[in-house]
Amino acid sequence: MSDPGLQLAGQFGGFLVVGALTTGLDFLGYNLLTRRPPGWSRVAASLVSCTVAMGFSFTVNWHFVFHPVGREWLGRAGKFLLVTATSSYLLQSAVIHFLSRTWLGPVRLATALAGGWAPTRSLSADAVARNTVKAAALGVGLLWNFAWYRGWVYT
Repeated sequence: MSDPGLQLAGQFGGFLVVGALTTGLDFLGYNLLTRRPPGWSRVAASLVSCTVAMGFSFTVNWHFVFHPVGREWLGRAGKFLLVTATSSYLLQSAVIHFLSRTWLGPVRLATALAGGWAPTRSLSADAVARNTVKAAALGVGLLWNFAWYRGWVYT
């Protein structure tokens, strides 16, 4: 693709597919750790699930989305770790904490909507709350990561 607009669209599309897989892995780990047992705190579980998902994301984005020139991976891995750790550990933890402790409106809305929708009616309020705050945190991370991966990590 020589057209920069097409290249950007293709990269973003690939990034979304890889992100969906990575997000699935992240949510799986997060939910396994936050349910009872083991009943970890939301922030601690997110830190662990994000770490596992990060390794997957770096490799798959390298090979299937951004196709960087050259084989030098150590410097890019360092950049990736800095960008993704900032997103996963700082931004996501802040969003999860904020929506779990300070601004409860989105969780209340999600719980009310889930109770009125047949596919999610059987979910507990805790499961809806846990996944609402995690989804919001991942949305913030998605935008942060794509901008930094495209502009700095894989260039």
